[in-house]
Amino acid sequence: MTVREKKKGKVEEEEEEGKKERIVARINKNQYYLNRGSGDMVIAIKNITELRDNLDSFTDKEAYRMASWIEHPGDKETAERIRETPGEFKEIIAERYEELQEFYRERRGGEGQTKNENSIA
Repeated sequence: MTVREKKKGKVEEEEEEGKKERIVARINKNQYYLNRGSGDMVIAIKNITELRDNLDSFTDKEAYRMASWIEHPGDKETAERIRETPGEFKEIIAERYEELQEFYRERRGGEGQTKNENSIA
């Protein structure tokens, strides 16, 4: 591997890390309101942790709206996957959550912290 290839790989890796940081930071700012029941029950989804925790409340029909919500902070790849296979929406979200959780844990310093400190919420 040449020096140029190594530098290119490092730049791409840094760009991916930066994108994940933006996704985690921005998704916390834009709530998604999920109305259920007779109008009295509203769930405010503020981040991917709450989205994952409430996946059973969503239907496949809402996959496209969630794709737009996820795309807003810059996660275009995940949004595209959801749009391509809306029936796998819940699995895609759970998978992306795990990827971001691992990334966030690394940024926060590893396994020695409490659950709340490790959460991407």
